[in-house]
Amino acid sequence: MTDLRLDRYTRGLLTVIAGLLFVLAIELWAMAPPMLSDARAQIPDSGEQRLKMLQQQQETNRLLKQIVTIMQSEPIKVTVVGTDKTQGPTGPTVIPAPKKQKAP
Repeated sequence: MTDLRLDRYTRGLLTVIAGLLFVLAIELWAMAPPMLSDARAQIPDSGEQRLKMLQQQQETNRLLKQIVTIMQSEPIKVTVVGTDKTQGPTGPTVIPAPKKQKAP
């Protein structure tokens, strides 16, 4: 076996380091935060979510009703100004609005 001998300086230095580690451990233990409660997920309010969805759906229906009313009340004139070259040589198809017939 090897005989490990430490001089006085090394032994004193190791003692100081051990003492500082002990003080640090006590300090960390004393300043530790209180035990935290268990983490719990927040439970969403499904009733509120459904109410918001219903309100948004009603708003969408209202806007669609306005669009349908406008489209039924007057003919719409569509003019193609330019076409996207990736759509092919013919471009988008435009269907003219049907003409209203006058009552006799």
